[in-house]
Amino acid sequence: MTSTPATGIVRCSESIRDAVESVFSALAVLEAEARERLSAVGRKGRHPGTSDLAAVRPTIRNLLHEQGDRFNGTGVVMAPDVLADAAFHLEWWQRTGDRGSRPLRLNLDPRSESFYDYTLKPWFVIPRDEGHGTVMGPYVDLHCAGLYTLTFTRPLTVHGEFVGVVGADVPVASFEQIVIPSLKHLGGEAVVITGEGRVLAANTPTWAVGEMARDLLGPEAGVERAAVRAPEVGWSVIRVESPAAG
Repeated sequence: MTSTPATGIVRCSESIRDAVESVFSALAVLEAEARERLSAVGRKGRHPGTSDLAAVRPTIRNLLHEQGDRFNGTGVVMAPDVLADAAFHLEWWQRTGDRGSRPLRLNLDPRSESFYDYTLKPWFVIPRDEGHGTVMGPYVDLHCAGLYTLTFTRPLTVHGEFVGVVGADVPVASFEQIVIPSLKHLGGEAVVITGEGRVLAANTPTWAVGEMARDLLGPEAGVERAAVRAPEVGWSVIRVESPAAG
């Protein structure tokens, strides 16, 4: 016996939820390591510095190696003035073509016209102000070779105080490899849409990644819809066209 359409679309949304949570589970390892490193410095009566945070580099590199093509970059981004020797700082590494890694270099000098103020970015603001993880995108990340990217972040706290975020840049093409098989099982034309109405994945070439399809979220759209029940996202699985009756 096959699943009813309602059951099928819910199962699809659950598989996408599991994919989202698997990324955050991987980041939890880095979060725990960063928290312990910063806490250890505090227990010694010192204010942590950039060299103390650099101690998480082996964990970052291991995470990039373990995740393979799934992660394009990962690391820790600190809140202003948490570190003694840098008002703004990130320990963020990206994969290279030879399966190595390199640090991401950004202009963090607030006196510069090209200052990259990450404290204004939603992937930083939401964990800081709302206290939970988030997923931003899809968007074209110029720091990731112009790839369509999803940025996953979650708050980093020490003794309950927000000190920054841990995160990962996930290429949409990599995430699609997990999502599209379950979309294809639905039959018909199905898409995953973000809360702002942007296409994340589809089982037909009719819909392009990043395309706006906000009309599909309205009650008048007449589509079958299931929310992806992960607290970090506002995504929906939408079946635009039901498979033909057999």
